[in-house]
Amino acid sequence: MKIISYALSVLLASTLFGVKGANQDTKSHRAEERDMFATRWQLSKGGIGMVNKYLYIVVKSARNELILKPTEETEDKWYGKSVTKAEVVIVYEGKVWSSQGLPNGFDLSKAVVVSFESDKIRFFDFQAMSGGYYERIGD
Repeated sequence: MKIISYALSVLLASTLFGVKGANQDTKSHRAEERDMFATRWQLSKGGIGMVNKYLYIVVKSARNELILKPTEETEDKWYGKSVTKAEVVIVYEGKVWSSQGLPNGFDLSKAVVVSFESDKIRFFDFQAMSGGYYERIGD
């Protein structure tokens, strides 16, 4: 009986330590994903950075600027503050919104958040669960 109790204790202990290790690996992986988002540098082409097929960031401009292509035939430009001013906008339903003026029925899971900072432009596409940043290019 003592042998069976000992064997069960060893099995239980190894199972608990194994689960704890797996949990730590998961936490470590989540931290790496979070760091990857913060450090995921994207390369722009011709001063334009692609977020998705409907949204582009103009990284070579005197103002915060986005290009929206809600359909294949249409293209809209949005101009924000000077590049010296930090600005955060939300792109939702093919339009640019400030955080104070979101429409009724707003759903963050279908939006893109763009943060214009002094030296970079960060973005996160909640629908695709992807993000990164573009470095600003001076004129």
